Amino acid sequence: MTLSGWLLINNTGALSRYFLPFAIALALAFSASNTYAQGSVKGKLVDVNTQKPLYMATVTVFKATDTSMVTYRLSAEDGSFRLPGISSDIPYRLIVSFSGYAVHRKEFQLSADSLDQDLGTVSMEPSATQLDEVLVIAERPPMSIRKDTVEFNANAFKTLPNALVEDLLKKLPGVQVDKQGNIMVNGKRVNRILVDGKNFFGSDPKMASRNLPSNVIDKIQVTDDKDELLERGDDNLNNVGKVINLTFKKGVKKGLFGKAYAGGGSGINGDRFEGGAIANIFRDTLQVSLLGYTNNLNRPGFGWADLMQTGGLQRNRDVSGGGNNSSNNSNFGSNISINGINFGGMSRMGGVTTSSGLGFNLNHSPNNKKSFFAQYYLGHVKTDLETNNSTKIFKGDTVVTNASLYNAAVKGITHTLGVGLNLKPDTLTTITATANYILADERTNSTNNQSGINNFRGNLNEGAVNINGETGNDIFRENFSLTRLSKKKTGRRISFAQGLTWNNRSVDNYTDARINYIYPNPFDSLTNQLRQERVPTWFAFAGINYREPLSKKLFLRAGARYEYENLKNDILTFDKGNTAYDQRNDDLSSGFSRSGNRYALSTGLEFKHKDLAITPGVRYQYQQFDNQLSVLSTPVIQKLNNILPQLEITYKKLTVNYTREIVLPDYYYMIPVRNNTNPYLVNLGNTNLLPAVMDRVYVNLNTFNPKNNLNVWSWAEAWVADDDVVQSITLDESGIQTIMPVNADGSKRIAANFGLNQDIKYKNSFTFSWNVGTWTEYRQNLFFYNNEPSTQKRLISNIWSNLGFNWNDKLELSPAYSFSYLNVRNSNPLFTPQSSFDQTIGIEAVMRYIKHVIFDTELRYLNNNAFANPEYRKMFMWNAGVNFTFFKDERAVLRIFANDLLNQTRNTDIIPNQNTIRTTYSNIIGQYFMATFTYNLRPSGAKGKVGGGWSLW
Repeated sequence: MTLSGWLLINNTGALSRYFLPFAIALALAFSASNTYAQGSVKGKLVDVNTQKPLYMATVTVFKATDTSMVTYRLSAEDGSFRLPGISSDIPYRLIVSFSGYAVHRKEFQLSADSLDQDLGTVSMEPSATQLDEVLVIAERPPMSIRKDTVEFNANAFKTLPNALVEDLLKKLPGVQVDKQGNIMVNGKRVNRILVDGKNFFGSDPKMASRNLPSNVIDKIQVTDDKDELLERGDDNLNNVGKVINLTFKKGVKKGLFGKAYAGGGSGINGDRFEGGAIANIFRDTLQVSLLGYTNNLNRPGFGWADLMQTGGLQRNRDVSGGGNNSSNNSNFGSNISINGINFGGMSRMGGVTTSSGLGFNLNHSPNNKKSFFAQYYLGHVKTDLETNNSTKIFKGDTVVTNASLYNAAVKGITHTLGVGLNLKPDTLTTITATANYILADERTNSTNNQSGINNFRGNLNEGAVNINGETGNDIFRENFSLTRLSKKKTGRRISFAQGLTWNNRSVDNYTDARINYIYPNPFDSLTNQLRQERVPTWFAFAGINYREPLSKKLFLRAGARYEYENLKNDILTFDKGNTAYDQRNDDLSSGFSRSGNRYALSTGLEFKHKDLAITPGVRYQYQQFDNQLSVLSTPVIQKLNNILPQLEITYKKLTVNYTREIVLPDYYYMIPVRNNTNPYLVNLGNTNLLPAVMDRVYVNLNTFNPKNNLNVWSWAEAWVADDDVVQSITLDESGIQTIMPVNADGSKRIAANFGLNQDIKYKNSFTFSWNVGTWTEYRQNLFFYNNEPSTQKRLISNIWSNLGFNWNDKLELSPAYSFSYLNVRNSNPLFTPQSSFDQTIGIEAVMRYIKHVIFDTELRYLNNNAFANPEYRKMFMWNAGVNFTFFKDERAVLRIFANDLLNQTRNTDIIPNQNTIRTTYSNIIGQYFMATFTYNLRPSGAKGKVGGGWSLW
């Protein structure tokens, strides 16, 4: 039975009545789209002087009567273009625009006898005049290419009255925005969103996309991240992410704009609320923004990328494609956690989080040669978490089941400050400098009632573990970079980069546990313990890169880099005396320090011929790390000399990269004292770990066919590693696990991501889009269980597809489907293989058939065969809302929203790994009903279209 049939039969017609208007409207949309005979117009664009074809010119068709846009295309490599969906007997105007050329205009009209018009060769006149000076506003194309920048005209993409920049981005061809707000352009991640060329609340794109209103945006410009290119020290744009720059309408810079919102409601798990405001004052040289928010809806205040940058940790270059962990919690929000500090949102295991915060952002650019910025954030989070966990450990026909009921209250507060400057003293020199500081504190109070059962021997243990902990982080980071181009020789470049990071981390965990061991020898264990950990860390680096052209096709590249690290990890464990934790436990205390120096010299030749570039190279690396451990009389010295080959081959948008790397084990793997903060799961370090040797191949491809508006993107990675760090797990007869890291050869990973998407416009009233993609990962690694080795082979594969239907912005339908498969196999026949699949079928819809009233809804059906219980195996997730707009320009919106209307949502995970299966059931927000009022303060000078210009049917 189909999903629609199930809805009709099992919901007494309620859901079918709800979706009936959508079906009728969709039929009307298709009917309207076929009212007139459809034709096309085609031609070929060439330079009038050289007769060379013009690639990526924008060809747009407008209705001549009211200049409303009908369709557009970009010209192909041979200069040809074809625009379908043109109705007969209607006068049209064709506009051709291309950077560096005068605008070409052509009036035409198709007839029923001649539905296809060939304009032949269209000669374009070179012109130094800017396109914006020639094109009237009504004739601006939706999309144009300006050298290495793709520019979208915001007015050509209709959005809701209360839409944010994120909603506008979802409308753009080739742009994907996921549930967490992460943005991809043609398969490449967006690293930053700039506002008029300036940072906006750090580097997290979501700070701009989820706070700025879309109606003040004039243009969206997408280009490659040149800063990341300089950080990498190469010239391959295929290896870097994207930057989006938002330019405001002229009137925006003449006043204050922003929004304020407040809402409340109730649900089966308590009351719900949200509130906040953002205010912006943008002048030609000054930007000031203030932000405040609070909610208990599992919405984090700041994003991962922003904290990684401002927090001084690192830039996140990971390209993730998602995976199957047999989870049913895919729409419950996201969490941000770094170094044990929670910055907001919900944990992956569930919970209900209250987030609050304040932010300040300032940018000042007195001229085009220098700019300064300063940012400050204050964030506070509180998470209440309740989980029911079951971990089954298999060996042959023996199954040990550890069950736990875990409750935790987590509170965190964070202060983040960042300042920086960008200087361009001349056209050849670029200087950047930044400094960031984070002060963060998190406190956790938790209770864990746990038991262990052997399917043959019965009860093994039972007990309760209470942990009260506090984690603090002080992080300071500064970075400086300078790039100088040669004035005399094109292609010559030298760049210098330097950075310093200081991180002072402290952890205090109070453990009070009482465990009753039943098998093999009954006894009671009482633990009252304080474990203190202090980890001050210094890290500094300096590097230089040089590029010298030897000929037009051959370039020499050379670089040098030095890194210094100094880290201490002092662990003091105290048992509780009569009244205080004052009895030192030397067996669980240790001192560890690591000081290291790493030197690297690299050189290579870069050969370029037309679209092909080949860059072989070699890197010499020397590193020495002295590890001092209090439990050892002599230090553990790691000294390595390595010559490491590397090769990169680029052809157009295809890049193949090979590197060999030496990876030192993380320091905490080497601390030999037991960490028994959780007495059921003990971690033990290993001082004999060796560095891993990894060979890695990476491939990426991103192409765009302008003739049919088709995007293709893909990447793949494969690596093999010897002396990889893996786990050696020991399970004693009482059900207690001890995990120690060991070295093992033969670790492998193969992963690939592939996607297609296309936007098709039929007439001015109907738009169709589709995308399909897949992500697959295969991992192989050794592990040990009670000294028995086993090679685990783990396959994860996802396939997803989405369709989009938009009829004149009065009806939007977005059906979607995804399928995930997981398979875990072990070479040891005693360990049970595992496999599962889950699939999701869903649809999102927006209706605007009454002026000032907007309906939106989302319905998803989830099926996961990993769960035996039907309540968790199959579920419907239905959210719906209605929006009422008020006042001039519809600047006020009242939204009434229902979350989980059918009250079927559950938060569940099943995660197989090695010879275990972990099942988790967690608390969630659940069903609630809420009303939120939003008022948008808009500058008087920004009177662009609102809500897509729709009217009453």
